[in-house]
Amino acid sequence: MENNNTEEPDIQIEDTTTDSVIFSVTYPNYQNNLLHDKENKTLGQWIIDSKNFSKIKYAYAYLKNSDKMIVKKYHIQNFEHSKSEKGYMDDWKVCFVFSKSEDVFFEYPYGSVVQGRHYGSSVKMDNSPKLSESEIERRLQKSKETPIVEYRVGKTGQPRKPREPRKRTPREIKLTTKDKLVKIYQEKFRDKKLRYLTDVNMLVAKVDEGQEPEQVLTNYFNSFEQNKS
Repeated sequence: MENNNTEEPDIQIEDTTTDSVIFSVTYPNYQNNLLHDKENKTLGQWIIDSKNFSKIKYAYAYLKNSDKMIVKKYHIQNFEHSKSEKGYMDDWKVCFVFSKSEDVFFEYPYGSVVQGRHYGSSVKMDNSPKLSESEIERRLQKSKETPIVEYRVGKTGQPRKPREPRKRTPREIKLTTKDKLVKIYQEKFRDKKLRYLTDVNMLVAKVDEGQEPEQVLTNYFNSFEQNKS
């Protein structure tokens, strides 16, 4: 799976047709992790609103640099928090466990390029025309041979290469509220678990109100102990 460090906040699915998550993979990751199912049948690592769990039934793998080819469909059994025993680092994010997978080869029917995770309709996805064997081979080869470059969308709506990163001194680097919470969590609370994924928003709000991140997390985890006693 792709680790997307610029993942956008999740939004709650409101309609009745959206039932799928579409995620992007590079050619090496497709070969190593998706071509043959992992033994634990677990994939992904995103921030997903828990209210969306029951609505997302399928997942599709979008192969980067393949002219928008979908290569795999997964039937989602359930979502779970990322677990260290399964090789994950960020246990506040979630992954999906699948019951079965299918090799599918068709062109992504939506207009946008998939960089992180998108949502869509399985009906629209599954009704997309299947690609011929020769076209599948061409697109696989294109993905294999194309250097991996991350793109941003410019003002014209067209993908453009990112600028060379500007050198910054440590004083210039500004952490977001969530970054500060994550930093303190990893330093002092790694052995503890969030009660609910959505609690992150509540913790961020408390820090934004002026409380110190460490005190916010201390109060949060102490409240569990008080409720037990």
